[in-house]
Amino acid sequence: MASSQRTIQYTIPGREDFNKLSDEQKTRVGEAFDLFDSNKDGLLSYEEFRFVLRALGFELPKPQTYDLLIRHGQKPANWPLDQECPPVYRLFNLPTAQAIAGTLIRQRDPKEELRRAFRLFDIDGKGMITQDDLRRVSKQVGNNIPDADITAMIEEFDASGKGGVDEDEFLRLMMSKK
Repeated sequence: MASSQRTIQYTIPGREDFNKLSDEQKTRVGEAFDLFDSNKDGLLSYEEFRFVLRALGFELPKPQTYDLLIRHGQKPANWPLDQECPPVYRLFNLPTAQAIAGTLIRQRDPKEELRRAFRLFDIDGKGMITQDDLRRVSKQVGNNIPDADITAMIEEFDASGKGGVDEDEFLRLMMSKK
């Protein structure tokens, strides 16, 4: 009688996308890995890996992260060689996490990322970034910009004179910087 249990093949993801990231992006991936590697063994459990992805701005559905676990998760070093390792016990090492994160980062839509950034300023959903929003964010990041500078920024980029920078203006401004 043939066994119905399938053998899971492990694949090592390519690192091409990770290698194309900026130094800052590579550092962020490494810092997220280190932060959530709770026992500092250089390996992430499935849940730790999900936290790393969230810290990098990815809210992947569980089926998608589970698929990554099945395809790229590794058996723990102490797992018996003659036994199949169920996916829930598999781990991600740093190079694997970097490769996966690199692919996800490179696949991001830059406009969607800028829309997310816009919403960080426009927390009450009014559709524009006002002087109050800039003042609040500036204080949150510990960079207290003088009111005169905040006023000048809004006035410079508020093309229609409505008292704030709307999402389209924000996107144009930020896309012109690239």
